[in-house]
Amino acid sequence: MSAPRNAGQVAASLKPQAPICAPAPQQVVVDETTEAFLADLMRRLKGDFTGWRQVWPTQQEEHAWQDEFLGECIRSGLQNQDLINHAMRIAARDRRPWPPPVGEFVAWCLAPEAFGLPSEEKAYKIAMRNTHPAQAGMARWPHPSLYHAAVACGYLALQNLDRKLGFKLFSDKYLEQRRRMARGEELAPAPVAALPSPMRKGAPEVANAHLAKIRGMLGRMRG
Repeated sequence: MSAPRNAGQVAASLKPQAPICAPAPQQVVVDETTEAFLADLMRRLKGDFTGWRQVWPTQQEEHAWQDEFLGECIRSGLQNQDLINHAMRIAARDRRPWPPPVGEFVAWCLAPEAFGLPSEEKAYKIAMRNTHPAQAGMARWPHPSLYHAAVACGYLALQNLDRKLGFKLFSDKYLEQRRRMARGEELAPAPVAALPSPMRKGAPEVANAHLAKIRGMLGRMRG
């Protein structure tokens, strides 16, 4: 097995050797599996967005785009086939003939739906409900990412910020958690709310005695 290579070397292996004026991407170690994964991604993008030659007519422009795209995918930790497949399903519905900007493609990969998580809007509503003081000790979180995003925001901040600012803050922290998951990090579990104590069943004779007492009180009130 050959030694791991960095993002620039991976991009270079996918094109003819030619001088490139674009700055070299940040050095990120890439193994052979990741290299093959990224090469396949580039082929799929070019296959789906056949107008890429019109946007980057020269080899130099194509190589600069390729370097930027692959480098950003590596830095974002996008080495999960399921996330890439989710983004490519969105790409299949995109009517543009040319590939999306790398930032947009990364956003597709990191969408909550790619992880099976609630949408940002729904997650924000859950966070607002669970961080309310009335929910102390009783909040139930559908996934640790929502809990950690709320903690990163601060419960008090979420409850006191106006909706626009609070939603933006929560969305940013929620995205941070999904980035961690994309990199393969395991999130610590959210606290589990205590289940309410089951109601005790009284003996029938006790219940009947209470009912008789209540009836007696009502009878005296009528008198």
